[in-house]
Amino acid sequence: MNNSARNRTLIFIIALLLITNLALLAYTFFFSKKPHPEREREGFTAALKNEVGFTDSQIEQFKQLKQKQWAGAKADMEQIRKIKQQLFDLTRRPVVADSTVEALADSIATLQKQAEVKSFHHFKATRAICTPEQQPKYDSLMTKIIRQGRNGRPIPPGPSNK
Repeated sequence: MNNSARNRTLIFIIALLLITNLALLAYTFFFSKKPHPEREREGFTAALKNEVGFTDSQIEQFKQLKQKQWAGAKADMEQIRKIKQQLFDLTRRPVVADSTVEALADSIATLQKQAEVKSFHHFKATRAICTPEQQPKYDSLMTKIIRQGRNGRPIPPGPSNK
């Protein structure tokens, strides 16, 4: 396959993936009957209190951590959204250099990596609030949440998540 055909194929695949992501996002936003995000976060706070046994003092510490985490996460998500928009805007051009597409994709990957590292530190800091007796309960709660995923449906166990 020559470079021109390869480039067109790559651009087509990226555009298809981007359009699919946007369609899923639109479907989720407009047709999903999820609870308000604030109530979801309150649900996790309630789970920390009810399932892990957080005291009022621990809840306050967690709320401070959560507030700091969400401020940074919102900024990261907005930056990722802007770059994805730039990437999608390139689909309107008849010719786009692979290096341009790859640079934007790398920017998204870098921001996503940073967001994951920040999340790791947030969960580690939240676990540090726990007493030694609470830590296994926290670990169990987090495992349950991770297995359920964002949509609340259980993720079937596979070789990598057993």
